[in-house]
Amino acid sequence: MPSGCVATRAVITITDDGGGIDPDILPRIFDPFFTTKEVGKGSGLGLSIGYGIIDSMGGRIDAANVTQDDGSRGVRFTITVPVSHPSIQDVERAHA
Repeated sequence: MPSGCVATRAVITITDDGGGIDPDILPRIFDPFFTTKEVGKGSGLGLSIGYGIIDSMGGRIDAANVTQDDGSRGVRFTITVPVSHPSIQDVERAHA
């Protein structure tokens, strides 16, 4: 980032090598109660709750299948959230 610029968002990426997500279900993974697990093995709320938390912060989360450099496949989650810059008063209060 050029000198003097202030970041307005933070981007976090998490990538696994677990084989990816079936492209037919990828658009549904953030839906409440959606799961591919057996009955009783999951509620289908984990990704939905995470989505809600990030959304409530004014951010977004996306998922995409990726191919790693070694040829393995996985999923990359990209989380983008706004950055809050404390006021001078907040900084002074934190150091008091």
